[in-house]
Amino acid sequence: MNTGRTTAELLREPIERISFIYPPYGVVKNEPGIRAVKENYGVFPSLSLAYVAAMAEHEGLEVQFIDAHALGLSLEETIRRVKAFRPQLIGFTVTTYLFYQTLAWVRALREAVGAPTLLGGVHMGIYPEATFSHHSIDFGCTGEAEIVLPAFFAALNNGGDLAPVPGLIWRDGDRVVVNECAPVLMDIDSAPFPARHHLPNDRYFSFISQFQNFTPMITSRGCPFRCIFCEQGGMKFRPRSPQNVGDEIEECYHVYKVREFDFFDSSFTVQKQRVVDICNEIIRRGVKVYWAIRSRVDLVNEDMLKALARAGCKRIYYGIESGDPEVLKTLRKETNIELIRETMALTRKHKIDTFGYFMIGSPGETAETIDRTIKFSIELKLDYAQFSKVTPMPATELYNLLVKDTGRDYWREYILDEAKDIYLPRPRTSLTEEEIQAWTRKAYLAFYFRLRYVLKAFLRLKSWRELTRSVRTAWSMFSQRNRVFENTWTKKIQY
Repeated sequence: MNTGRTTAELLREPIERISFIYPPYGVVKNEPGIRAVKENYGVFPSLSLAYVAAMAEHEGLEVQFIDAHALGLSLEETIRRVKAFRPQLIGFTVTTYLFYQTLAWVRALREAVGAPTLLGGVHMGIYPEATFSHHSIDFGCTGEAEIVLPAFFAALNNGGDLAPVPGLIWRDGDRVVVNECAPVLMDIDSAPFPARHHLPNDRYFSFISQFQNFTPMITSRGCPFRCIFCEQGGMKFRPRSPQNVGDEIEECYHVYKVREFDFFDSSFTVQKQRVVDICNEIIRRGVKVYWAIRSRVDLVNEDMLKALARAGCKRIYYGIESGDPEVLKTLRKETNIELIRETMALTRKHKIDTFGYFMIGSPGETAETIDRTIKFSIELKLDYAQFSKVTPMPATELYNLLVKDTGRDYWREYILDEAKDIYLPRPRTSLTEEEIQAWTRKAYLAFYFRLRYVLKAFLRLKSWRELTRSVRTAWSMFSQRNRVFENTWTKKIQY
């Protein structure tokens, strides 16, 4: 099929049907997780794409949503299903480090189906021109769907001008046009809930989820803090009301039989009274659910933890990041070692599991600071820990440091040319990629493969499925060796 047609030629008929595709993703070079963790971490829906699908339906379009990853679909089977649906537009979400895995599906579906493509995600607002150097991409969305899509669909269906559509990227002949930025949606309660009626909800799980069905949720957008490694930092915090959050939980519970929720907010606990109000809302509605949240260490207190425990919150993911005070200052975590200790102990007191996030390879990182972090993670008596390789992502202060130090915009070069795919160096540390990989794996082994921890984890298991996942992950961790520490793996880890 000829893909050289112009956008105008591809859009001669009104937009009535749109397909949204979420492809499977494999391991790539510059991602935070090591291979063993990535391959066993779980299966999650694309919540952002489900929000876009809901908005498209709100605008009167007929929607097809294919989660090829969760369903285990091949590209060929996905093409067959999309052809049968006959969409006028095919939508994707894209992230920078997974760009070419997404692009392969974009190209194939556009070629086979003949419909134009629409890509969204934070990435589109960072590298719009570089992204549009790939001609299988017809439209891009740089803002929130609730703002961009109504104007976009109206312009397409009414034969109007695309230039006034806020947040739109499009082609005007050979020219790539990047329209002015869309304003953020201030009334988050006005957004329709994610289109879970299109999702295979029984397929989703995390490696430590306990119940089916499982789903993530987002109860706020933006984050008022400015950690140097996060692209959300400094974005206006816009919370949903407790009533609105309760409505979505109740819908998931009764309609989709969801029994476990993972709140994906950058920091659920920014407004303490709102947290208590959400807990009271869950209790008032009488939905017995198992749920988890994410928080900074400095944003919880005892009253909040009491309310969370009463409402069924079973786990808090804390962004601890490092056991070294100087590294914490560099990351701008605005916390200290003693406060971390106190918060973990207080959380355990209320019988809420603690999950600590740690990073390996921060600015100023050395073998000594990593060793300190590993020992600290064990000292805290956490129920779970995740150790991630520091990855300088675009639009973060950490990445700006890298660009300043090297004079190169690595991610832009990569988007323009896949052959430029290299392991990104980390700014302000002499540790190599191979050393960071090895230290990250060593941190996992030291934390999870202690006899005391193994016995505790075994007693905590609630299902055969959970046991199977744990054993598979453990085997992957042991079998994926790294030659930097090759001669130390069989020695007892002294932590």
